Amino acid sequence: MEDVVAVEVVLEDGSSRYFMTWGRIQDVVDPEPLEQLILKHSSRVSLRGVPKSARVCSTLSEAQSGPYFFEALLSFAWQPIPFDERHEPWREERQRRMENDQDIYYLG
Repeated sequence: MEDVVAVEVVLEDGSSRYFMTWGRIQDVVDPEPLEQLILKHSSRVSLRGVPKSARVCSTLSEAQSGPYFFEALLSFAWQPIPFDERHEPWREERQRRMENDQDIYYLG
């Protein structure tokens, strides 16, 4: 499932923090635009460290140690993704929201 993804942010001290957000919004294949967006966003939350890099996780379970993992997951679960002619407007709206630091959940 890559409609919702976890992103690991590695801090300068080597520790990790996790975020959850929509996947395949910026690019359907290349994870780098999303990683850069999350890295930029991560500097706006209290990570207790300096962000160094970001990586889209292979699975959501990689981020399950975050205390707000299930709350974030449920927030996406009730938002259906249209897979018809409404998909492109929906995707564009998600992209705008993510660029404005919305629909990106810091898992703590």
